[in-house]
Amino acid sequence: MQESRTMPWARISDGGEARYVQYRRGVVPEWCRFSHIVCRTRESLIISWCSQAFEFDEVEECSQPDGPNPGLPRAVRQCTDCIVSAAFGSADGQGEFDASLTGGIPVRIDTPGQMVSAMRLLQGDLACEAEQIALGAVDTGSLGCLAAETERFARALRRFGWLAAQR
Repeated sequence: MQESRTMPWARISDGGEARYVQYRRGVVPEWCRFSHIVCRTRESLIISWCSQAFEFDEVEECSQPDGPNPGLPRAVRQCTDCIVSAAFGSADGQGEFDASLTGGIPVRIDTPGQMVSAMRLLQGDLACEAEQIALGAVDTGSLGCLAAETERFARALRRFGWLAAQR
């Protein structure tokens, strides 16, 4: 695989060694920092195996969590979702619904900024649907999508609260 000049990290699926990234120190609170396994890149984004999308400028390549790598920053806590997805998933199927790129509620929310954005997005979606219902326009398909989005948000909110309590 030919590596991009702006994205120097290779995909794990090409048979090479796994590459890890983590938020740079100071970009997010320390309790939000995890080392993620790089799956692929898209434009100015790095996509991890857990479907998180990171801006290139917000992250740094880091050593593997199980040992230091000369010349790279030491890895912080490892993302369990990345481990499981990389070990048992396929790069082609990974991130089929990458909500962080499509505008929906992402399955995983790690930072306060991501949580605030998700809350505002859900609030807007709920208000829009409430307006439609008040007008008598009940669309069961739209309600089903909103229910799925709300369930994703609830799972992400519980996980985010647990992470915050661990600091």
